[in-house]
This record gives sequence, C-alpha cells and structure tokens, in this order.
Amino acid sequence: MDDVRDEVIGVWRVGRTGRIGGYVVAAAPACGALSTWLSLLLHPDADNARSAGIVTAVALAFALFAWWILLRVRLELRTDTIVMVNPWGTQRLPWSRVSAVSLGNWGAEFHTTDGFTYTAYALSDLAAGTRQDERFADMRRTAESQLRPEQPL
Repeated sequence: MDDVRDEVIGVWRVGRTGRIGGYVVAAAPACGALSTWLSLLLHPDADNARSAGIVTAVALAFALFAWWILLRVRLELRTDTIVMVNPWGTQRLPWSRVSAVSLGNWGAEFHTTDGFTYTAYALSDLAAGTRQDERFADMRRTAESQLRPEQPL
C-alpha cells in the first residue's frame, strides 16, 4: 500500500516583531520568577516561598498566553490541505473546497465552495516588519500552484 504524504509546501507565522513580542511577554515574568527563587535561596522563609510560587504561576500564565496567541499561530499550505492554526482553534481545509482567497482584516481568508470563510490569523497585521499585502501575495502565489486550472483564485 502506498503511503502518500501530505507534504508542506509553505509555512507562514506571525511576523518577527510579533514573535519577539511574544518571547518578551513570556521571558520578562520568567526573569521575575527566577529572581524570587534566588531570593528564596538566600533568605529561606515561608513568605519568600509563597512569593516564589505566586510569581512562578504568573510567569507560567504569561508564557502560555504568549505561546497560544502569538508563537504557535501559523498557516501551512500542504499538497492536499490547508492547515490554519489560530488562537481559537485549528482548521484543516482540503484544497478541493477552496473557491477563492482574499486578504481580510484578520489575515488571509479562504472562501469555500459551500459559502464558508476560514481565516488564517498568521497573515494578520501582526506581520509587523513586512507589509501584510506582500506576505499575502507570497502565500497566494504558493496557493495558486496547488489549485486546478479550472479553480482560479
């Protein structure tokens, strides 16, 4: 039995500035947690232990938020499907269902043959540093290579 792989032909993520912002949002509270743990080592008592625990919990919450909203978000164009990983969920859309692709306020919009629209947040204005329309044009060129000739964008 042949194992046909759904190969990745293009990946877009939140722009560099957005990713750096996500890392800063995650790292700044982590540095605060590290300093409270160092303080606990120098002055071990219940108050310092409680503070270290609270600051660690806050740092973990910030790291999870940054990862969920900015760092994991991506758009993958594969040979058979489009995979959109957004903060609100992951959508997998077969190329055969795509009727049009446009650029909306929240990123690339994939319009389907049944009238639904799926948005790829990775191509939103968080693409700071590179113009959103340039990133969209690059993605559109890649998408056009996957559609059948009778299926124009």
